[in-house]
Amino acid sequence: MSNQVSYSPLQQVRAFTELASLIVRRGIVSFEGGFGVFLRGFGDLPRWGITTAREVEQGARCCPNRNALIDDDGVLSYQQLRDGSRTLAQWLLKYKKEAGLGELRIAIMARNGRHFVMPLAAKSYAGGAVFLLNIGSSAEQIQGCIEENGINIIFTDDEFADRMPESVRNGQVPLVWAHLGDITEAEREEVVAGAPHVDKLITLQHDLPKLPYRPKQGDIVLMSSGTTGVPKGILRDEPTIPYVLTGLLSAIPWYSNQTVLQSASMFHTWGWSTLNVALGSRSTLVTQRVFDPEKSMQQIQDYKIDGLISSPIFYKQMLDLPDNEKWDTSTLKWIASSGNALTTDLVGRMHERFGPILANIYGSTELSLATVATAEDIAKHPTAAGRVVPGSVVKLFDDAGGEVPQGQPGRIFLNNETALKGYSNPETPIVMIDGLIEMGDRGYFDEDGQLHVLGRNDDMIIIGGENVHPQSVTETLEPMPGIADVYAGGVDDEETFKRIAVWVVRSKDEHGQALTADAIRDWVRDKLAHHSIPRDVHFIDELPRNPTGKVMARFLPV
Repeated sequence: MSNQVSYSPLQQVRAFTELASLIVRRGIVSFEGGFGVFLRGFGDLPRWGITTAREVEQGARCCPNRNALIDDDGVLSYQQLRDGSRTLAQWLLKYKKEAGLGELRIAIMARNGRHFVMPLAAKSYAGGAVFLLNIGSSAEQIQGCIEENGINIIFTDDEFADRMPESVRNGQVPLVWAHLGDITEAEREEVVAGAPHVDKLITLQHDLPKLPYRPKQGDIVLMSSGTTGVPKGILRDEPTIPYVLTGLLSAIPWYSNQTVLQSASMFHTWGWSTLNVALGSRSTLVTQRVFDPEKSMQQIQDYKIDGLISSPIFYKQMLDLPDNEKWDTSTLKWIASSGNALTTDLVGRMHERFGPILANIYGSTELSLATVATAEDIAKHPTAAGRVVPGSVVKLFDDAGGEVPQGQPGRIFLNNETALKGYSNPETPIVMIDGLIEMGDRGYFDEDGQLHVLGRNDDMIIIGGENVHPQSVTETLEPMPGIADVYAGGVDDEETFKRIAVWVVRSKDEHGQALTADAIRDWVRDKLAHHSIPRDVHFIDELPRNPTGKVMARFLPV
């Protein structure tokens, strides 16, 4: 069964017209650089499609001296980014020929910055498939990805050297160092003696093959978080006409030539997709290898940032900075959030500090963009995931497979043209109803057509016959004085099968020092039904979060 959504010719024309109109109005398609550059940009579509290489190439043509990327290693213009990516692609083609490979199958395990972007663009210039590995992967998981996907070269930051599996250490799978600096040269040599690194490869000038005119593009494979076992590889084609982009651009006023601070991880769908929008709009992208809230505020002020791309937990860290008003953030025009649920308390604090410019984007690794909530939507419905974007179909079904009416919670199903086409392991099941793919979340549509996400399907628990969504307990506790961070979840119970437990990080003030388990229970008792009161209250120093900010519940003490 095909899991790709299809559109009638009339629907395709309407969707394309809407998208084209929007990107023209935003200046994303323009005559910058001259009419010849404009025409060559369209001529590149049959050659590279809508790939990272095509966007880098067009940026170098129309505005070669504009800053493309400001990262922890300095500044790259569009021309420098293009030249480095092209040279790296030529080296990959040379390696492919010398190794006798049928297809390049490139893995990238790197933090945000040029050492992620260049290998990604090089893949598009050279052709082949690319696997974006989660930087939290273990050696066993990396080896599983290599074996399951036939990976034949891996780019990685040297800080992950200790996680390289034996197949990499013994040279069976060649390694290229991406970012260097976190370990010594001797320590690197202990992993793979003589392994090249990106900064040297992009300076090569001789004995390199020409780039193919029309490289054969393989899959873009994003890996799941992989809580257990081998992470699932989510297969995607390079996008042709990303109609769902209409929804993203309609939610935030992203124009060409803006300066955007992105802390969303580029190996996840949210960060990967916004990276390509940034390059396609000829924006200047500002990144950090490791998120630092104080540095982020300073960058907003220093670089006169127009837009922020991140997740709720990182916005909360920025708001929690002492004296956060001392930075001038008046240049901000929009803030986009995704990856975790917004809470009413966080939205209120964001509006107070930055103004009502926060938009919410809801999607998943498998299914990309589903709904968007504009700044106006969030002002009215702070926790809304938003309205269904053009090009997507979203429906809610009950456990028996029947569609639920408006206002009633159900399992969320979606399809659009950017949805996964399958998993790298074909035995991994895809749950579908009526051609729509399950997202793994539960939610409901309100009377205004806004989708509200209640949490993961397996997060909902039943206590005494009552459905309880732990997220509601988290949202209730978040504004409580003395709480710096909090997570609620279900744990096993001999009598009621499940019960609510909470894990709390105390704030470093008098409220945090005075915080007790009973005070937390009383706070919930005053605001929620009795079955939502947490019996277990665990005080911990820090919540275990992955690079996108999601709590890894399996690491919580019980």
